[in-house]
Amino acid sequence: MWKNRIVTYIFSVLLFSGCHPEMPVTSVISIEADGLTFPVNKELYGLTIEEINHAVDGGLYAELIQNRSFEDGVPPANCPYDPVRKVLTTPNGWTIPFIPADSVSGWRRLSPGSYMYPDTKELINDKNRRSLLVSVSATAETGRGGVAAEGYGGIPVREGEKYDLSLFMKGVSMVPKTISIALSDSTGATTLSDVFRIAPGYEWKKYQHTFTATASTDKAILTITSDSSTVFWLDVVSLFPQNTWKGRPNGLRPDLMEMIAALNPQFIRFPGGSFVEGYTAGTYPVWKETVGDISTRKYFWNIYAYGTTNGVGYHEYLQMCEDLGAEPIYVINSGVTNQNRRPRYEDITTMDKLVQDALDAIAYANAPADSTLGAMRAAHGHAEPFHLKYVEIGSENYGPEYTKRFNLFKKAINETYPDITVISSSVVQGKMRNEWSDAHFYANEPFLISNYDRYGASRYIRRSSPVFIGEFKQTDAGTQGSLRAAIGEACFLVGAENSQDMVKRLAYSPILGNTNYPFQRYPAILFNNGKAVGTPSYYLLKMFADNRGEEVLKTTVDTYLRPQVTFGRPGIEMFDNSYEIKEAKIDDVPIADATIMTGGWKVNNGMLIPDANRWNYILAGNPETHDYTFSADIKRTKGSGQIQFRVRDNGLSGEQSDYVGMTIGSGICEFYRQSGGVRDTLRTPVVYPFQSNRWYRIKMECRNDQFRCYINDTLIHEVSLSPLPSLVSVATLDKSKSCIILKVVNTTQHEEKTELHINGIEIKNTAEVTQLTGAPDACNTFLNPETIVPEVKQISFSMGGTIIYSFPPNSVTILKLNID
Repeated sequence: MWKNRIVTYIFSVLLFSGCHPEMPVTSVISIEADGLTFPVNKELYGLTIEEINHAVDGGLYAELIQNRSFEDGVPPANCPYDPVRKVLTTPNGWTIPFIPADSVSGWRRLSPGSYMYPDTKELINDKNRRSLLVSVSATAETGRGGVAAEGYGGIPVREGEKYDLSLFMKGVSMVPKTISIALSDSTGATTLSDVFRIAPGYEWKKYQHTFTATASTDKAILTITSDSSTVFWLDVVSLFPQNTWKGRPNGLRPDLMEMIAALNPQFIRFPGGSFVEGYTAGTYPVWKETVGDISTRKYFWNIYAYGTTNGVGYHEYLQMCEDLGAEPIYVINSGVTNQNRRPRYEDITTMDKLVQDALDAIAYANAPADSTLGAMRAAHGHAEPFHLKYVEIGSENYGPEYTKRFNLFKKAINETYPDITVISSSVVQGKMRNEWSDAHFYANEPFLISNYDRYGASRYIRRSSPVFIGEFKQTDAGTQGSLRAAIGEACFLVGAENSQDMVKRLAYSPILGNTNYPFQRYPAILFNNGKAVGTPSYYLLKMFADNRGEEVLKTTVDTYLRPQVTFGRPGIEMFDNSYEIKEAKIDDVPIADATIMTGGWKVNNGMLIPDANRWNYILAGNPETHDYTFSADIKRTKGSGQIQFRVRDNGLSGEQSDYVGMTIGSGICEFYRQSGGVRDTLRTPVVYPFQSNRWYRIKMECRNDQFRCYINDTLIHEVSLSPLPSLVSVATLDKSKSCIILKVVNTTQHEEKTELHINGIEIKNTAEVTQLTGAPDACNTFLNPETIVPEVKQISFSMGGTIIYSFPPNSVTILKLNID
């Protein structure tokens, strides 16, 4: 009713008052400053730091040499390489991009007479599986020869700064030949440092030297050359700037760590993510294999299809957390690899080793220095315990097989370390109400905006388990890195802050991405060899982290709610050919043509025939439509599997997907919206016994924002998608600074003139405004790093009247209202 009055008023003003009417108030925010409050959760915001997007190797890790141990090209066990498709195939049939066995990524020959080969026989220890054999044929015509390390798209050096080199080398000559090592320009012709000369003998020997750069560039290389013909071997070639964050050896890149520190994360969840899950045996981190001397650390080809040194290992992550003042949350492989990649399940009878690894990891972090594992930690430079309190078992693992393995971990950890909080990566059966489980939110902008109240009292029962959101971001491909992406994320964060009595932790992910490589997910911080820039999402996180308050106030928003209308095609997904499907129609027209998304189908005038033993997924119709009726007759002919009907399917996969689905066949009928990896139950599942060898008529109608689902002409579900609010907000009271902190997100493309009603307290007529606003598709770049950054200003309100503020379009605003 209030909105109707506003619309009528706008129409009247435009009709009678001429060209420039004063815009009326379109929203009202009411804050109950004297009502019930609950404490601000100071530990709410954190980060997941994971090896993704070359965030660690080639990024956060200050190591400047790519493929320093020449292990790229070593496949995991039992994973044959297909040179035609350039993929590995796991024992369970999953394929992942890989490189030929003779590849030496990150390195190149310096002359036609130079050759390099990965060698699997001359090894420095039993942990490294390859070294690099270099053969130089030097003549007066060809000049010197050798190899060059190119780093991660170049080695960044700065004039006057020092760089520590270490490497293993051996030769073969009766008379040792001199090898020259130096920093050079990208051509190798101009030396950019002093020259380190050595004459390697028959045995492996470690050499060390400190270079001083004589010029600045982001494209230097490390040259290892000889003026005469010779043969030598290299391994574990490492180059570190002395300028690391906190000056730590084997340390971290300072500019990236300073940007992370500026977010004031209260916890760091590490080392992943899917990185922790892996895709087959030996492709996930085991803590003991990631500590100590870098020459003995376990290398593997990670789930994102590039090599991992584990140079930032378990100890370095714990040290990072301590240096940041952040709580560590350590994620351990659960015995189940990534379940989207044809998973491998560790035999339940051999889980003892993985469980013991978890117990040992906790002991390494927490045991006194006079214990066995505490002494190991002390030998690595940290005598005092790290005080690890949280351990998560798996990441995005689920189902009964995961639950069996999780329970083994939980029982052992609770018995040995009762003060450790054990977090499951999904909801498990039999979980106590106070136990944590991890939920990940990778979803599109409309989904995040409409789910701003997901954990509010009207949608989430307060007797339910605490919420831990271990990974979160907006995933629309077309808006990545833009202000629009930050707007969607801001709405979800507002909802989390309004419900921080239930939402215990929330981590953004991924935080980092190297622009020299393709992104697996778009990060909050972009970087290359010499620069780093924050996206609008980065500045959003900083704004919210910097403005918390002490008590959450009750806030209501009266604003326009836009109907949410999505677009996409109808479709079916199922495993195997266990269902017969006939009379498949769109608006009573038999389906004669369709797009096979996965598996195999035959389409014949309304008959859809799926292949056996495959995941079969098919779409039909026009992707630009939104209003239609999709119907089909189905009969299950074997097994007990489910079948899924979809409408408004955008046809994208993974975290870009979006559709409304109905699943039947397991005894219940479910109705939900799927956006990326997040499923939003639209209606409570209905018990619906399903019999095999019986025909059922399925019909799904979609009209604007409304959906209906029928079985045998009986209405089972009816629902409207949650609308998109123009404004969302949260308010907190900061008694120490005598102010109310009001966060407001304007999701629209127009200004929202808003009345602010502050009840139960007097407010001064001055306020501080911090605002993130601009064009919706605006992004920050290396050339223009401050296109979208927060602006701070002081404002005054009219004395004695209603407080009115106009929130700009596409904006995140923080108002600090001073208490009188």
